[in-house]
Amino acid sequence: MKLTGRCSCGQVRYEIRNEPLFTQACHCTDCQRTTGSAFVIHAVVCEEDVDLTGETKMSLAPTGSGAGCELHACATCGVIIWVRYCYHQVPVIAIRAGTFTDTGALVPQAHIFTSRKQSWVNIPSDVPAFAEGLDRDAVWPSKSIERYQNLPKLVQH
Repeated sequence: MKLTGRCSCGQVRYEIRNEPLFTQACHCTDCQRTTGSAFVIHAVVCEEDVDLTGETKMSLAPTGSGAGCELHACATCGVIIWVRYCYHQVPVIAIRAGTFTDTGALVPQAHIFTSRKQSWVNIPSDVPAFAEGLDRDAVWPSKSIERYQNLPKLVQH
């Protein structure tokens, strides 16, 4: 699977060379605020699988888990392309699916922080949903868990 995407102005572009580890919709109020929408869809990918061109600007933001994250946005148009969640101890990032060339390429495999979702949002009954964060080992495909566990640990500062 090869996914491509970009920001609104096209200054930042990317290609993902391998299948994402997992795709989830987050309904926390922090994601609602940073997207200006009811939720965000994130494709969690190994950082080494992403070729990114263009300049991004990083800012720190709170998250539903309380761990915080780095938001990486196009330095020109300000569209958030990817996020690094501070709780991950391996090099994975979350690409915002709304920036994909084909925005419908991936369907969420789970919905998280549904305790904060908008009342008018209906979650399909066949998709796992969690009031808060999810248990990775319970819902990620075994192939993705293995890839995740084999990634090198990040150096903590």
